[in-house]
Amino acid sequence: MAAFGTGTVAVRLPSVLLSAVALALAYVVGSRLAQLGDQFDPRAGGRAAVIALASLPWTMRFGSETRMYVLVVVLVLCGSLALLAVHRSASRRAVAVLAVVVTALLLTHYWSLFLLTAVGLLHLPALLRRRPAAVRVAVAGGLGALAFLPWLPTLLFQATHTGAPWARPVVLGELVFAPRLWGGGSADERGALAVLLVTLVAVAVVRAAPARVLAAVTVLTLVLAWLSVVTGGGAYAARYTAVVVPLVALAAALGALALPGREPPLLALAALVVVGVVTGVPHAGFTRTPAADIVAAYRETAAPGDLLVSCPDQLAPPVARLLGDEPRQVVYPSLGEPELIDWVDYADRQDAADPGEVAGQLDALAGDRAVYLLRARGYRTFEGDCEELYRALRRLRGEATVPYGVPATVRQVLYRFE
Repeated sequence: MAAFGTGTVAVRLPSVLLSAVALALAYVVGSRLAQLGDQFDPRAGGRAAVIALASLPWTMRFGSETRMYVLVVVLVLCGSLALLAVHRSASRRAVAVLAVVVTALLLTHYWSLFLLTAVGLLHLPALLRRRPAAVRVAVAGGLGALAFLPWLPTLLFQATHTGAPWARPVVLGELVFAPRLWGGGSADERGALAVLLVTLVAVAVVRAAPARVLAAVTVLTLVLAWLSVVTGGGAYAARYTAVVVPLVALAAALGALALPGREPPLLALAALVVVGVVTGVPHAGFTRTPAADIVAAYRETAAPGDLLVSCPDQLAPPVARLLGDEPRQVVYPSLGEPELIDWVDYADRQDAADPGEVAGQLDALAGDRAVYLLRARGYRTFEGDCEELYRALRRLRGEATVPYGVPATVRQVLYRFE
């Protein structure tokens, strides 16, 4: 952003470029896996891996978002290549590369802990028998963990004071229906892709030995993540599964190639493309925030000096990004700046806040200028707070007009109190 700015294209371009890198790496990893045991044509394995990864609606969505999830996919594929190299030779360079990838994964996303633990557990029997390849993998993992140590205090602080206060409690279904997380569109459309993926992976597990390892790592990673969320809190979200998405794509590709005959593999990959594109393209292009419409409504009705407050504060960053620094903008309950969300002890701060008292502070802060309230329902830790803030402002300033939204039908509504 320092080099290219904060425009939509600029901040999303890294994910787009990394998507191309991920597909290139998928080709290489798919070729190497197909080559193991001389079961498949390496070129066919690479092409099938690219098709499978590119066809996932998950890839389409997060390949265009300003988040780190495609970077995770790239690192997992790099780690797969490094792991294959460590098993193939006793090269110190291969061990060092794997250690660097382990460190990068740990510093990029915490769900990498579950992936790396799963890989370690699968190597444990061979490590106990002191097999050289398993020892090299353990050394690389140890070096990566050692490099992560300076960040460990931050991890412990975040585990205690931040977490994911926005997340709802998980149930067993979150684990059982994990394949639906990689689809797009309606529940039925996600289910169709899930059935296709599970079928191809099941075929691969039966017919292709490398796919058994991929499936084992995937299942164990998701189980560890689910257990961690159930016991320690946090969130079980589709985007976090970035640590296993490339493994699923590789296994599905091997499953398609393992089908007998010439036509069935092509038909399986074609079905994956059709279902993925039809459900994924609209889902990836869906606008996830009405910020542009809210900003347009605000600019049409607001005057210089008016005050805009967002409740909850999670609504504020996209609006503030479009509005810039000119309008006075604050968030509930801290009345702080709108650009960033402070997740530290988040739920405790919401519980301690008094909507009526905050309304009085807003009334005094605005003076004779209008108060705009951007409000939304359904956010955890804010149960009833934003509604009470609205009622308190109405008592202080009278009935509000509604520049944007229909209170009974949309999630986000912009109110104007004179």
